Amino acid sequence: MPNLRWWLRGLVAFAIVVALGLGITAPDSVTFGITDHQAAESAARVNEIQAQWRQGGVRNFAIAAMIGDLIFIGIYSWGSWLAGRSFMAMSGPVRMIGSIVAPAALVFAITDYIETILQVIQLLQDAGSDWMAAIVASMGPIKAISWVTTFGGVLLAIAIRRFRTTAA
Repeated sequence: MPNLRWWLRGLVAFAIVVALGLGITAPDSVTFGITDHQAAESAARVNEIQAQWRQGGVRNFAIAAMIGDLIFIGIYSWGSWLAGRSFMAMSGPVRMIGSIVAPAALVFAITDYIETILQVIQLLQDAGSDWMAAIVASMGPIKAISWVTTFGGVLLAIAIRRFRTTAA
C-alpha cells in the first residue's frame, strides 16, 4: 500500500498557499503577486513589487503567504519523498516511478526552500537584493519541473497500481 497521507496533506497545504497568494492581489491597486516576486531578477524589480504591496496594504499578507509556503514545502516534499519510497518498495513500473519521485522530492524541497527563504529575507528587509533576486528567479524552472515530476509521478503510480490491480 503506498504511503500517501503526507502527500495528500501537502496538496491541502498547497491549496491554502495558493489561496493566500491570490489574496495579495485582491485589492484593485495591487497587480503584482507572489509569482511576480519569484520571477523578479533584480533588486529594482523586487523593490517595485514590494512598494506596491506596502502601498496596497498587503505586505503583512505577503509575509504570511510566504511563511505558509515554507510550511507547504516541508509537508509536500516529505509526503512526496514518502510516497516515492513506498512505490520503490513495489514492483514493475511503479518501482521505477518511485525511484524518480523520491529524488525529485528532494530537488523540489531544496530549490523551493532556497527560493522562498531568499524571498522572505528580501521582504522582511523591505529591500531587494540583486544576487538574491537572481537566485530566486533561477530556482523557478527547476522547482517547477521537480514539482510536476512529483505530482505527476505519484498520480501515474496510483493509476498504474489501480488499473493493474483491476485487470488482475
